[in-house]
Amino acid sequence: MSAMTAQYVRIERLGAIERITLARPEKRNAQNKAMLESLDAALKRAGSDDEVRAVIVAADGPDFSAGHDQKELGDDYLQRPTVERYQFEDRYYLEIALSMRNLAKPVIVQAQGACIAGGFMIAAMADILIASEDAYFSDPTVLLGSAAVEVLFHPWALGDRLARDILFTGRKLTAIEAHQRGFVARLVVRDELESTALVIAETIAKAPPFAVQMMKRSLNRNLDAQGFSVMMSAHFDTHQLVHTASKSSASAPDRLANFKNLVAGS
Repeated sequence: MSAMTAQYVRIERLGAIERITLARPEKRNAQNKAMLESLDAALKRAGSDDEVRAVIVAADGPDFSAGHDQKELGDDYLQRPTVERYQFEDRYYLEIALSMRNLAKPVIVQAQGACIAGGFMIAAMADILIASEDAYFSDPTVLLGSAAVEVLFHPWALGDRLARDILFTGRKLTAIEAHQRGFVARLVVRDELESTALVIAETIAKAPPFAVQMMKRSLNRNLDAQGFSVMMSAHFDTHQLVHTASKSSASAPDRLANFKNLVAGS
């Protein structure tokens, strides 16, 4: 096993498996710019390395991720020029999430504890999502004056009715319910989370890599033929429009305080 550390991300080579671990547990793995840049670079490196057959995305600490780092964005975030905000979220939120979804190699996410907003979004980009029984998923952004997170994966991954339920109410989706609905592929006790992800990755790594990559491409194209990629782009623009409208509907400090209260109560 070889390992290296980037900013807020730890990277390990486990045979033909690349494991990328979000490593900011003291902040509940809140995704700041540096973490997202490191995650993106690690995914690209794994994608271009012929020795890597599968990728695991994990997280240190009790929670997978509490979402985007609102403190780093600052109290004035919604007051920034629309173009500046659009370009930032396009690069760091939309592009990086979709690059994980579109990586040529299978991506396994092992999630524990809180997967909130941006954390929920990253987990949803997995080809195979494994969750511990204590995990839960939440996107409370509509309650805060936004139109969901930047990638509207919810109706595709959960079904239209459940997506409406959790987005309009902001309620938690437990790992047990998510497993029953097919969003979580494997539900395990916390102590078996890491080993289960590794066993699945090792099984995938034994298959001919070209066959696996082409299978993933066909599965992605199946969704794209139904409009997935077009809808993601369309929703991102809607998300930005609501940001603009939110400038006058609530102060940025109030929105940040509301988000912190929701996360603290999770």
